[in-house]
Amino acid sequence: MVPRCFERACTCSIAAAVLAVLPEVAGAQATGTVRARVVEAATARPIATAQVALVGTNRTALANAAGEVLLLNVPAGTHVVRVTMIGYAAAEREVRVAAGEVTQVTIQLEATAFDLDEIVVTGTAGATSRRTLGNSITRLDAATLTEQTAITSLTELMQAKSPGVQILTNSGTLGAAADIRIRGAGSLTHTKPVVYVDGVRYNIEDLGAFTPSGAGTTSYTGQVTSAFDFINPNDIESIEIVKGPAAATLYGAEAANGVIQIITKKGRRGEQAMRWDIRAEVAQNRWGVDIPDNYTTCDQAKIDERDAAGNPVWPGCQGVAPGTILRQNPLREDPAALRNGAVTKLSISTRGGGERYSFYFSGDLLDQSGIFYNNYSDRKSLRANFSLFPNDWFDLTVTSSYARSDLRLPVGDESAQGMLLSAFRGRPGRVTTDPRNEGWATTRPEQANTYNNTTRSDRLTLGATINVLPFPWFRNRLTVGLDFTSSLAQILSPPGSTDAEFAGVPTAGLVAQRVPRHYVYTVDYTGNIERALTPDLVSTTSVGFQATSQKYEVLSATGTGLGAPDITLISAAATTVGGNGYSESKSVGLFIQEQIGWKNRLFLTGAIRADDNSSFGESFDWIYYPKAQLSWVASEEPVLRAFFDRVRVDDLKLRTAWGHAGQAPAPFSATQTYTVNRAVRPDGSVVSALQAQSLGNPDLVAERGVEFEVGFDAGLLNDRVGVEFTYYNKRMRDVIIAQGAPGSSGFAGTFFGGTQAILRNLGETLNTGVELAVYATPIQTPRLAWDLNLTLATNSNELVKFGDDRTEIVLSGQSYGSVQRHREGYPIGGYWFRVPVRDADGKPVIYEHTNGARYLVVTDSIQYIGTPTPTREISLASTFTLFRDFRLFVLFDHKGGHHLFNYKEFNRCAINQNCQRVNDPRRQDDPEVEAARLTTSITESDAAAGLAVNAGQPLGLWIEKADFIKLRDVSLTYTLPAEFAQRFRASSARITLAGHNLAMWTDYSGLDPEVSGYGNRQFARADVYPVPMLRRWSLAMDFSF
Repeated sequence: MVPRCFERACTCSIAAAVLAVLPEVAGAQATGTVRARVVEAATARPIATAQVALVGTNRTALANAAGEVLLLNVPAGTHVVRVTMIGYAAAEREVRVAAGEVTQVTIQLEATAFDLDEIVVTGTAGATSRRTLGNSITRLDAATLTEQTAITSLTELMQAKSPGVQILTNSGTLGAAADIRIRGAGSLTHTKPVVYVDGVRYNIEDLGAFTPSGAGTTSYTGQVTSAFDFINPNDIESIEIVKGPAAATLYGAEAANGVIQIITKKGRRGEQAMRWDIRAEVAQNRWGVDIPDNYTTCDQAKIDERDAAGNPVWPGCQGVAPGTILRQNPLREDPAALRNGAVTKLSISTRGGGERYSFYFSGDLLDQSGIFYNNYSDRKSLRANFSLFPNDWFDLTVTSSYARSDLRLPVGDESAQGMLLSAFRGRPGRVTTDPRNEGWATTRPEQANTYNNTTRSDRLTLGATINVLPFPWFRNRLTVGLDFTSSLAQILSPPGSTDAEFAGVPTAGLVAQRVPRHYVYTVDYTGNIERALTPDLVSTTSVGFQATSQKYEVLSATGTGLGAPDITLISAAATTVGGNGYSESKSVGLFIQEQIGWKNRLFLTGAIRADDNSSFGESFDWIYYPKAQLSWVASEEPVLRAFFDRVRVDDLKLRTAWGHAGQAPAPFSATQTYTVNRAVRPDGSVVSALQAQSLGNPDLVAERGVEFEVGFDAGLLNDRVGVEFTYYNKRMRDVIIAQGAPGSSGFAGTFFGGTQAILRNLGETLNTGVELAVYATPIQTPRLAWDLNLTLATNSNELVKFGDDRTEIVLSGQSYGSVQRHREGYPIGGYWFRVPVRDADGKPVIYEHTNGARYLVVTDSIQYIGTPTPTREISLASTFTLFRDFRLFVLFDHKGGHHLFNYKEFNRCAINQNCQRVNDPRRQDDPEVEAARLTTSITESDAAAGLAVNAGQPLGLWIEKADFIKLRDVSLTYTLPAEFAQRFRASSARITLAGHNLAMWTDYSGLDPEVSGYGNRQFARADVYPVPMLRRWSLAMDFSF
């Protein structure tokens, strides 16, 4: 029997529950649904990812690929629907919602090339509208870019998209890193920008892979890897780029090279249907340029040449007439050399939300094969972004991502067993020790393809951002995060392999592993107090702090003497050696900023930041970085409005900014350090002993960037044309330069093969240039629309001074000749060499001594030839929308004003004499051809004196202009009929055919002027057999549900 007290309690509880539910039921019965469709006004084309919101409520949603949005549980009554989208003017429509019914509305958006009220978050104390900024900031609409073409990496996404951002690609090898520079190089030691993902500091350093030297763990020049491309481009909403110290003050002592903020996709709060997006893609990576043939001219000397045993050295020239030309192309003819690398990609994502939450989840699988059989780069990633809105004054966003990368690098570049070096040095008709090597100079493809250099990396990035609004005038934002990268790099050289032979252990073999781990912790707080001083004058005071901690640790081990090809364990090797390394750095900064806004059109901002960094040791004092900005929306001045209307200027903002930012050195740069080495006692025993490692410099400070910029942003012709123009002047002071340690310090001389030096703040550099971006819609009709983006950037780079009595610094690591050096008054890393002397007709002068020796006459002293990095960059992107359902995207990319050392062609023409130009019978009397054959030179004064003094290889002849234009991307997208999509229960479906690196126009005589075999050298760039950029054809299918 149930006790009466319990019965009463249950009755009361049920009654209370019913009473609590009744208002919800009543509310549900008094609600309806809004089905909105967002289209472009001129073309009626659906606009995906447009944000649709009910004004005055928290209900928001994103349009799907069909431009449709479903807002659920909307209270009955009259509401205003507001739609916003990057590149379009905001639009509002009034709707009347009836209980239990679906209200349909179509909202048209007008394309606009310029939006003063666009919100940015990078380089500002909280989210800020563009109208308030005195500095330039570039925002890339990554979501649109990834929809309209096939993009596999973050590097591709940013390439040729932002003026002032240089993407210096080094190789078409999958996994090879590119160099990223913003407004030129200001430091001699560090040029990389700082990268954040959703406010969390993001590591972009090397993954720890072994340099693919083809000689075991020996590191020559070659390609390196990067952690930059771990993010799935389809997960990115937008990218904001802060280009210099004037805007990067809030990031302190590590931001002088610029800041890149990556903002990933997130859901939108508000009752809405879940949206699913699926993209499946297949592609092929192909060799993208003409493959040069190798030539041999069978002259009488080759026909007669014999070895010590009397055998012909040139058997291919036997039995043919003198002057016969042999031709061969081993790279094209050998089926084991090149392949068309398969690419498959699958991305799945879902986003949605409710009244108090929103979410975005995604998964990505990418398998890429390169053009070599032992080159691949695979990526798997997961992302989960979740936001909570428990009330109107507090919200929490948690972002998380995990990625795994599997990478295998082929041997290449200047390695003697690299396939390109072996192929392009091949000499048709010449005897080989192994008949299978016919046509190849060193190794054949079967040997090169066995090279086994792999890196597996795991990456976890976590972040949480809290926004608190305790009062309408007091906003607070706190971001904390962790970015963790762990890799396992391995190189395996079995006994008897070519790699083991070059490593010096031909019969023993070796296996080596390296396990680097990189931790980056971020804490970032910003508080904003906004108050109206008068009806026209608004003050915004911001305070904040940032703290970052980076820790790097690495374990490594090598085993030699494997005994058999199947033995791969280091512990099973005959000899093992191991090591480990560790470094840690911490930085903390505080800032205060004041912004005064007058009538929402004139804004004056001033700020100062204080920084401390552990790289400078315990005695380092705080260092301060100021900034000031001015922004004036002149087009909103009443006295000027009539004038702007006459000249058809819709919006005009004038801006200027000045500021400082720093660049901290590597950990332990300022402190005196020691290491432990083995020592032998008098009795013969071996013990550990302390040994001096580096002297340090307690007076070392951060390099300081001081920048001034001025420019304007304008919207013209009814906002169909947008223009952004900026002039910048960026001076880097206290540039860190190494000086030799004095003998009295006890640190002079050489330890472990490296001369000890003291780092000092001595130098100064200067970068100036202009940046121009034009966004226009020349044609906008229902059947045809043309959107055009033009960007132009120039950069003039100068090493102003060293700060001591030296005259130059010759760049290290130039294996094939020192052709680059730093000199005062010239660009960093400029090309310097003796250049050919030319006659009145512009032909090179060739000197023949009485002894029969022939020389190319060159200048008595080395001359400045040019800079290795482009001084101008232009990109032109066009999007054509045809009949609403077809979209054609075309991107041209030009880089110019720079040079590249073409060592590959020097070797082919002068040393091996197997290139086309020196074997062309029609050009045998051409002085240019004769000059290309010569491997020796003589100075002009020695030639005039009748001497026979070799001035070295005439490398100055081979430092060529590297200007080029590339057809970077072409894609055609067709939105399939709704009836087709509905067969798969999808709301929309698209198919895209895309091509990447399809064509190139250049006067450069090498394969590709964009690449360099010195990928692991900061400033050295040379064409020493790098892989040219790959051509890729892709076919993608997109479904939205």
